Amino acid sequence: MKAIKIQPNNPFEWGNGWISPIYFDSRKILSYPHVRCQIKVELARVLIETYPDVECIAAVAPNAIAIGYSVAEDLGLPFVYVHGRPKDHGLENCIEGDLRPRQKVVIIEDQVSEGKYCTKVQDALQKDGSIVMGMISIFDYELTVGQQHLKKNALQNRSLTCFNSIINYAIQSGVLSPENEEIMRMWQRAPQEWRKKK
Repeated sequence: MKAIKIQPNNPFEWGNGWISPIYFDSRKILSYPHVRCQIKVELARVLIETYPDVECIAAVAPNAIAIGYSVAEDLGLPFVYVHGRPKDHGLENCIEGDLRPRQKVVIIEDQVSEGKYCTKVQDALQKDGSIVMGMISIFDYELTVGQQHLKKNALQNRSLTCFNSIINYAIQSGVLSPENEEIMRMWQRAPQEWRKKK
């Protein structure tokens, strides 16, 4: 499937301008029914175990819409998706779908890096009158900046997997050398400052 790519010697450029030796392409998941189903089931399991009183699923648009909808469908819950800011056309919605006042909502996100986008979604939901219980995500880069941002906004996150688990698996399976492991960990400690090793 190769949704998570590790390339310390041929890094990626993120949308925020950071250079990164790791990239999670959550859209790949949608092309593999058995993987998609397994992730849906695990997200639903963690969600119900953590937030049994959830009343609605809110997916972060655009990347978490498909998987968020499938979780909501599996659990028989209402579903909405949320943009980081209002659209500049049509009804200029930030939240797509219907929410009741004071409805208990759990956010579904594909990945957590800086944590800024999901907290914008949290803010939009709260301003609309929803009670945001927390967030469930597929992958967490475990960046200090992201963890601090979530903590500052009191947004609890539980992820199915994380940076350290992926790196440890890559080492055990022989995909990642000790030298490249150190490059990966250097990036994680200071992603804003990291550049491709010359």
